[in-house]
Amino acid sequence: MFFFLRKKYDLVYAFFYSIDLAKLASWIAIAKKAELIIHIADHSTSFVKNSQFITILNQSSKLCCIGNNMRDYYQKVFDKPFDVFHNLADDSFLPLKKKINKTFNKSNPLKILFIGSLFQSLHSGTINNICRAIDELNLEGFSIIINLYGQIVPKYFLKEEFSSSNIKHHGTISSNHRFDVMNQNHCFIVPSSFNQIIKDEYRFSLPTKLPELLLSGRPVIIHGPKEMEAHRFCQDNQCGILVDDNSISSLKSELVDLYNNYLKHEKDAINSCHKLMSKLSMSDQSARFQSFILN
Repeated sequence: MFFFLRKKYDLVYAFFYSIDLAKLASWIAIAKKAELIIHIADHSTSFVKNSQFITILNQSSKLCCIGNNMRDYYQKVFDKPFDVFHNLADDSFLPLKKKINKTFNKSNPLKILFIGSLFQSLHSGTINNICRAIDELNLEGFSIIINLYGQIVPKYFLKEEFSSSNIKHHGTISSNHRFDVMNQNHCFIVPSSFNQIIKDEYRFSLPTKLPELLLSGRPVIIHGPKEMEAHRFCQDNQCGILVDDNSISSLKSELVDLYNNYLKHEKDAINSCHKLMSKLSMSDQSARFQSFILN
């Protein structure tokens, strides 16, 4: 406080994942006699039963969270109003403008992209389904590959899948290069685990990359339980390709349809992109966020 926060502050805004960060923001706000606004970025079961967290909620002048599932749950538990502010997309490079070859064959396969971090604890089963579906379809004559960018935790996760020539892991990249990578792929995939414990814990979170994927103008496959926030958002906004059963055959069916009717799916994605721009782009949402914070 002495070295870094000597000035007078009127407002403390906390975007947090942990109770410790919420407590830090509360302490600063009290010390500076400032207004506190909290923005819950990720749900934790520890929040609900933590007396200090409830005190911080009562201290805060406004409350917001990352998604509709979280808002509904928190309003019911705490009997307080929450606004929703999703992760927003940097729309400087969206929708994607680079032309890409849409005639699929062995020399130009349908390229599916996962970009982000893959955790065995969060994605096991679902990402394996995707890899297996792609391998089986290649044996059936459909030229499809999946490109994965980002860290793999633990490192041995998907080791067997990476032995396939259809599954390509390219390691981590700088966030500045993500749009270049997106431009090179036909379709994006967002997986989430069907494991009951994981589903119950993470159904409140919206994947960070989802807004940018939906504003890309290219098809996005959402593979995971219908209880997840990503599924709810896409269903409410009639966007994305939803595969909500734990089924390789369902995945294969959707991938074959995408392969054979890509131009239709691309047209749907472009239409969705234009409808969603005002909801998900930084430039369009900045005024709403500013009004929430300052008024």
